[in-house]
Amino acid sequence: MPDSPAPAGSLWVHPRHSRTGHGAALELHPGSGVTLKQEPGTLIWREQLADGTDAVLKLYRRGFLAWCRCRLSAFRTCREFRALRQLESLGERCTPPLFWGHGRFGRHRWGELLATRWLPDSHPLEDVLIADPEAGRKLDLAPLWATVRHLHDAGLHHGTLLARNILIRGEPAALEFFLLDLPRFHQFPYGIRGTRMARYDLMFLAHTLLRALPPNDLPRWLAAYGMNDDEQAEFRANLRRFRNSSRLRRAVGVEFNVRALLASARHALRPAGRDR
Repeated sequence: MPDSPAPAGSLWVHPRHSRTGHGAALELHPGSGVTLKQEPGTLIWREQLADGTDAVLKLYRRGFLAWCRCRLSAFRTCREFRALRQLESLGERCTPPLFWGHGRFGRHRWGELLATRWLPDSHPLEDVLIADPEAGRKLDLAPLWATVRHLHDAGLHHGTLLARNILIRGEPAALEFFLLDLPRFHQFPYGIRGTRMARYDLMFLAHTLLRALPPNDLPRWLAAYGMNDDEQAEFRANLRRFRNSSRLRRAVGVEFNVRALLASARHALRPAGRDR
C-alpha cells in the first residue's frame, strides 16, 4: 500500500485475486461515487473502474491492532472473495468478485476492501418483501431453496443466509437469485445436507422470509430443498423454537469455524481413496 496520503476523496488499493500476490496499485474515488451505505466502520459505494467495469466497493475500516490480527488470521474480504469464487465454480449466481485488498487507505486509515461487479436492476429480497408484501407473495422462491441444496451438497455453508443477503432480478415467476455477504462462509470436504451447519442456514433463511410471507409457503420451499415429510415436520418443530439474533450468528460462526478446521484436518489425514 502506498504510504503517501491519497488525494481528498480518493484511495489506493493493490488488487488481490488470491491470498498471495497483487496487481498494480489502483486509484479509487469513493467521494465521487454513489454511496450505498455509510457507517462508522463500513463504507460501501458504487464506482466505474478505470477499465469501465461498474463495481461495488466495500471498505471495512479497522484499527491498527485489529488489522494486525487479521493479517495473522484471515481478512473478511479475502474469505468473501474466496466464497464468491466457489459459488461461481458451482455455476451459482452471486455478486461476481473482482478483487480484494487491505492496508492503509489514506484518510480512511487501516482497513480491508472487496470489489464486486454491480448487478443492474437487482434489489435485496428483504427490501422487496418489506416494501410490497402483496407482490412478495407472488415471488417463486422454490428455486432459491434448490440453490441452497446445491450448495450444501457441495459442502458449502453460507453462514449468513438472510433475505437481506440475497439479490433478486427479473419477473416474479422467473426470478434470478444472487448470493452475497459471506463473511461466515465455510467449505467442508463433504456434503453437509442434514447436518447442523445446513440446518442453521435453512432456519436463518426461513425465519427472515416468514416475517413477510405466509407460513403455508414453507412446505413447498422445503420440498424444493429435498426434504421428505418427516424431515419437514422435524424442521418446522425446530423453527418454532428458533430465535434469530446477531449473538446467535456469532456463536454458531465460532462453532462452525472449529468444525470446518477439524473436518479439513481429518480429510487431510485420511488415507487416499478412503471414503468419509
